[in-house]
Amino acid sequence: MNFNINIIIIESIIYITVGIIAGYLLRDKEFKKIKRIILLFYLIIGIAVNSILYFIILSLAVLLTALLILRHFEY
Repeated sequence: MNFNINIIIIESIIYITVGIIAGYLLRDKEFKKIKRIILLFYLIIGIAVNSILYFIILSLAVLLTALLILRHFEY
């Protein structure tokens, strides 16, 4: 398997950024377990993704999921 260090660095920066944003969106105590589950699945699925484009799409899906959860429980 061929590892490209640039891809690993870019994916790591994206993962950290998405983790911070999702953590900020779901910062209440009642969202703690949900946030952990979302980020765990994001990490597991993100490891299996080989393309940066698919990783960005996955990241956007995680942020959208966090927003939908936040909106669902606000009302």
